[in-house]
Amino acid sequence: MKSKLFEEKTVTAKTSAERWVRIFPDQGDGYQLYDALQERDVGRILFDADGNWIYDGTALNIDEQEHIAGSISGNYKEMDNLIRGLYEKEY
Repeated sequence: MKSKLFEEKTVTAKTSAERWVRIFPDQGDGYQLYDALQERDVGRILFDADGNWIYDGTALNIDEQEHIAGSISGNYKEMDNLIRGLYEKEY
């Protein structure tokens, strides 16, 4: 999968009020994730050739995982609108 991150440079994604995650492209089809405030690794996001992703770790909840995957793939706004629409239907 081709990343839409700025030419494979490290970027930071804010996933919640208390979590900022640094995204580091690795040598394969994944991205190492690092929580800058807690100073610890929080897993990896891996992509296949079709752009599907999977989170390899335990520290992030599903919303944070989707936010980061969307930031990497460039689909953040679409994912955010989808999640918001699903949330609004529940309540």
